[in-house]
Amino acid sequence: MNCSSAAKHEKAVSDMFYTIKDHIEVSTENKDVSKMTLTKALKDRMKKGQSKNEHTYLEPSEFRDWNKDGNKYLKEWVDKFNENLWAQISVENIFSNGPAVAEEHKQTNAILFGYFPHGVPFVYGGEGANFKDVYWIFYAPLTTISGQSKGIDKNGFHLSAYRDKDQNGALGALIGSNNVDGTLAVIPGGDEKIPELVYTSMP
Repeated sequence: MNCSSAAKHEKAVSDMFYTIKDHIEVSTENKDVSKMTLTKALKDRMKKGQSKNEHTYLEPSEFRDWNKDGNKYLKEWVDKFNENLWAQISVENIFSNGPAVAEEHKQTNAILFGYFPHGVPFVYGGEGANFKDVYWIFYAPLTTISGQSKGIDKNGFHLSAYRDKDQNGALGALIGSNNVDGTLAVIPGGDEKIPELVYTSMP
């Protein structure tokens, strides 16, 4: 891959990264309290009138099939995108959510947004079979230490981008948050994290 092609691909990934980030943050600002993930501790606090208005972030539903779920979140979150070059899939329980309040939130589902500059391969709902120059954007909701102390799960989110260096068409990174202080750990495996495309909301 020459320098001009790499720059073009990374510009497309960067644009999508910030489009997704902006959508998540703006949509959350307008979210109604009734849509929050309410743990028992928070419900009790609300009954007593002691809770403050806090937001939680979407955990994607489990993937069903391409006809039903293919590009579900890209279609909801991004105004315009090239369906021949972009695909997404929900992955169940991939994010290790250390400070989670409720046991069922100890691991959360993530969304992988894949950029395939040579065409979306068959395994992701397209028609091609080329796994060269692939990029991934990873999204997952997380619980912060602050959220844990208030009984609120999924009050933050993590977004990061990767080059598929091993060209296997899959993201091999291990991503999670620490039980003690909630700090993020990313082990990119055979892939490469793009340092300037990493964001973690830690309210």
